Amino acid sequence: MRTSDRDRCRSAVFALCIALALIIVPAGALSAEYQVLENGTAYRATVEITGTEHGFWGQGMLGERVPLDVEDLLVTGPDGAVEIMWEDAGTITFPEGNYTATYRGAIRNNHLQAFFDEPYAVTTVIPEGLDIRNPLLGMVSPGGQIGAGENDTVTVAWPRTTYIELRFYDPGREILLNTFGTIWVVMAVVLLFPYLLARLREE
Repeated sequence: MRTSDRDRCRSAVFALCIALALIIVPAGALSAEYQVLENGTAYRATVEITGTEHGFWGQGMLGERVPLDVEDLLVTGPDGAVEIMWEDAGTITFPEGNYTATYRGAIRNNHLQAFFDEPYAVTTVIPEGLDIRNPLLGMVSPGGQIGAGENDTVTVAWPRTTYIELRFYDPGREILLNTFGTIWVVMAVVLLFPYLLARLREE
């Protein structure tokens, strides 16, 4: 039986609705930016926050969440600074809305990390003189995309994540690594050479 034009139209509209539903994606993630300061012992953060509360969290020795120590915390909205209250050691509360939080935090042992309660698009800038690209010395949590920034900086970007972690190093550590690597290669050659020479003589 031949399909009527009306049925064809309905089928086409239905197919179009399904296609649009598949194409449309959820709203983009909130954004956060971290700037490692020149000496590598602190960072400056700019984080979008929304709702009525926000947490500042890191990871403890056993993988548990621990509150981060933040300084110079300022939460601002369209009308300026917003009054906040500390609910506990790692959580602030504020009137419902969309805001930007700026603050400073300490970095210990060249190790930076942060947790988020919902997906964030995170960018971290590592200044000139520090690096992360040697996998034997540096580390980036899954999803981080490493690139070159302005003025010899290094950037790491996570398009959508609830957790970031990275470890950077200075040129001195890379020099030490290369030096020890060279020494071990030379020692290996010196130790293996008599053995290889003996094998060649036997053959």
